[in-house]
Amino acid sequence: MDIPAAKGFSTLPSDCDALLEGSPAILYATGPGWWRNDLHYVSHNLATLIGATRAQLQSTPGWWLEHVCDAQEVEARLFAGLAAGESRIRLYYRIACANGRVRYMQDDIMVQRDATGDVLELIGSLADISETQVALTRLEALADSERHYRFIVENVSDAILLMDADGECRFASPSIQGLLGHRPETLHDRGLLGLLPPDDAPRVQRLIHDAARHGEPLRMELRMRHRLGHYVWLETCCSPYLNPASERYEWILAVARDITDRKHREHRLHELSTTDSLTGALNRGAYLSCLRSGLEAADHVSQRVSLVIFDIDHFKTVNDTWGHAAGDLVLACVGEICRTALRDQDVFGRIGGEEFSLMLAGQSLNDAALLAERLRKKFESVRVEFHGEWLSFSVSFGVAERQSREGVESLLHRADMGLYAAKHNGRNRVHQAPPQPI
Repeated sequence: MDIPAAKGFSTLPSDCDALLEGSPAILYATGPGWWRNDLHYVSHNLATLIGATRAQLQSTPGWWLEHVCDAQEVEARLFAGLAAGESRIRLYYRIACANGRVRYMQDDIMVQRDATGDVLELIGSLADISETQVALTRLEALADSERHYRFIVENVSDAILLMDADGECRFASPSIQGLLGHRPETLHDRGLLGLLPPDDAPRVQRLIHDAARHGEPLRMELRMRHRLGHYVWLETCCSPYLNPASERYEWILAVARDITDRKHREHRLHELSTTDSLTGALNRGAYLSCLRSGLEAADHVSQRVSLVIFDIDHFKTVNDTWGHAAGDLVLACVGEICRTALRDQDVFGRIGGEEFSLMLAGQSLNDAALLAERLRKKFESVRVEFHGEWLSFSVSFGVAERQSREGVESLLHRADMGLYAAKHNGRNRVHQAPPQPI
């Protein structure tokens, strides 16, 4: 049974529009054709919401569907529900308002049927859910963003760390376990500076503090202790977060990657460029550089430094008699004996063909002479096998202790004079150079 539009409007109470004026919902009633030439009633507050009046809809009944986005899909959902005998149908769709703005609508439709089940009337309640939809869209975007960031954080090979102003870890990405052997949760609330070598922690702490104070990013190379005890070289990029209200930094974001292999290659290249491959001693340039640095360091702490210069006696005879291959074996033997006998802080250099030098920090003239004598006896007693023959050799030593702020050239000269005296007095001996006259 069709209800004419005029009858539909007239059957509602006269004060209905006044009651609905302040309501956020729009009420309407249509025939079975919904908004297609079958409008019975629509409340006046429609104009407030979408900018279309009742008169517009009466004169142009198809206005509504013309402004519904994806109208065919929306109608298909409605008519499928009607065909299925549903008594209540909820539709979601977008509609373009008169001002061009698109709103999201929730349309709750109650279906009135006759005794045979035919549709008589559709009574709908429209609600503007644009703000809710925008909020949901933002939440979905945030959820997607969080999933994206989590995916990145959990799968990037670099370790991502978040520290507070006290250096305590507040977050560690899963990749930290592959990097340092620690599960992320075991680092939470733990001071990360404690994983640094004790002698390097002050430097790193100072660099981070300076970067945070100036609000500048920081890139540095450092070592951190692996769970198994060894140290791993890391290249770390730190970004401080400065609270604009307090003007104090609250967080440090650090991204770290393993550069241990690179550092080992650099160290090897440095060794190749500074070390004599035959004897394992520093080459002349590297040794003299260490000697200058060592004397400067000794000046700061008023430390003694002694120097030993020695060379192989009659080395030319070894080469002339047995060949350079035999001479190389003798040189290699000297290098091996020295590297075995010296302390970690002692500096061993090859400063000439068969001439070597030792810088002994913290050692007196007598200490250096005793070491030289032990080495002399060891060289004297050793035999080098060469094609079934056993070669012997001896070494002469000159020893000098540095005088107050004595320069490199002067100290080398006095030790060299001691070596000259040892050679002059018969070789295979240790000679202590006298102090330089003041």
